[in-house]
Amino acid sequence: MEGAGGEIVSGRHSGGLKGCLVAVALAGLAQAWAGSGSDEFLIVERPARLVVLNRYQQNLTPNELTLLQPFVPMKILRSRDLLGDGFTPCTRVEIGGTEFFLIREDAGLLAGETHAGALTTTAGFSHPWDTVHVLRNGGLRFSAPSGQGESFLAAGERIVRIFTHSGRTYVKRSGGARVYGWVNLAPDAEGRLWSLSHLVPTAESTIPVRIRDSVQAALSRTNALLVNLYAYFNGTSRQHRATPRWQMEPEGTVLRCTLLDGSPERDFAESTRYLVRELENHVLGTDFGVFQYPRGIEIRPK
Repeated sequence: MEGAGGEIVSGRHSGGLKGCLVAVALAGLAQAWAGSGSDEFLIVERPARLVVLNRYQQNLTPNELTLLQPFVPMKILRSRDLLGDGFTPCTRVEIGGTEFFLIREDAGLLAGETHAGALTTTAGFSHPWDTVHVLRNGGLRFSAPSGQGESFLAAGERIVRIFTHSGRTYVKRSGGARVYGWVNLAPDAEGRLWSLSHLVPTAESTIPVRIRDSVQAALSRTNALLVNLYAYFNGTSRQHRATPRWQMEPEGTVLRCTLLDGSPERDFAESTRYLVRELENHVLGTDFGVFQYPRGIEIRPK
C-alpha cells in the first residue's frame, strides 16, 4: 500500500495509478469541497480548564496558553481523533490558524469539561479574520457569548469577523484583552453602520492579507484533497493512517507552511512541488518569494 517514497499507493499498481488518482481527485473532489464553507466551532467559557496539547502533542507554552481566552472560538478539525500514541482519544481543533488537541476521557467528555463552564458547538461560515470598522455610535449591539450582558459598540471601534451563524457574526473586539461575542452585521447596514476592511492589524500580521488569504485557500484545498484520498485508501486497505495536513503560521513578515503527520520531501515530494508552483503564482509581482525547506514551505521577502 505504501510506495518507496512513502506516499500511499496500491500495492499492485505503479505510480501511474497514483498520478491518475490525484488528477481525478483534483478535478472532482476539490471542486465538491470548494463550495463548502461551513465549519463547526467549539466555544468554551473557560477553555484553559480543559486538558490541551499543542500541535506537537506536548504541554502548552506560556504563549500558547494566552490563546485560551474565555469563549475563544475553536474550529473543529476532527471531533473524534487519536493522539500519535494510537489510543488516547482527543478532539483536534484550530485557534487562529494554530492546531491544538483537546484530550477526551474514556466516557467521551473532554477532559476538564466539568470545570470549564458553558460549552457550545456551533456551525458557521468562516471569515478570513478581516476587520470591521464601526461607523456610528449605538448602531451595533455586542452580545456576550454567555447571553448575559449587551453593549453598544462605539464609532471608530474595530472588530474582527470570525464566522457567521444564523445571520449573526461571531467577532473579536480589538484591544489588549481578547473579548469575543456576537454582532448583527446586516448587509444593508454596510457603509452606514459598519464598513469592512480586509487589512488585518499589523500587530497580528505584517504579511499582505491578499497573500495570506490566497495561501490559506491553497492549503485548504490541498488538505481537503488529502482528507478524501486518505479516507479512500484507509477504507480500502483497512489501515488507519493519520491524514497529513498543511498548517500555516504567520511570523512577522514570514508565512510558514508546515506539513503535519508527514514529510514534504520524503512522502509528498511531487505534490509539494505542485503546491510550491501554485503559491509562486500567488506572489507574482510582489516582493515575496516561495522557498521550500525540509519541513515545509516559507513565503517571505526575497
